[in-house]
Amino acid sequence: SCQGLKEDDPSIRHEVRCCADTYLGTGWTMKAGCSVWGESDISGMCYWDKTLAEAQAICETAGARLCTAQELMGDCTRGTGCGFDYHHIWSSSTVDT
Repeated sequence: SCQGLKEDDPSIRHEVRCCADTYLGTGWTMKAGCSVWGESDISGMCYWDKTLAEAQAICETAGARLCTAQELMGDCTRGTGCGFDYHHIWSSSTVDT
């Protein structure tokens, strides 16, 4: 349950995967059925245990953005590295309360 969680709470940490609307280079993958390029191994690094603000900055620095929940659940970033397929990943989507 997400009740009581605040996305700017620095104690909440997840892994980072990014999405891009354009091809950003080697490693960025567009999966069948997806309209975005996904990557987990951002600039040669895997990012674990990051806050939402850190995750946003990592993706922005790479020229990308946080993926939406729909993109993540549509497997647009599955298999893009770092072994994050079964981890909680930051998303740009908000939780309806």
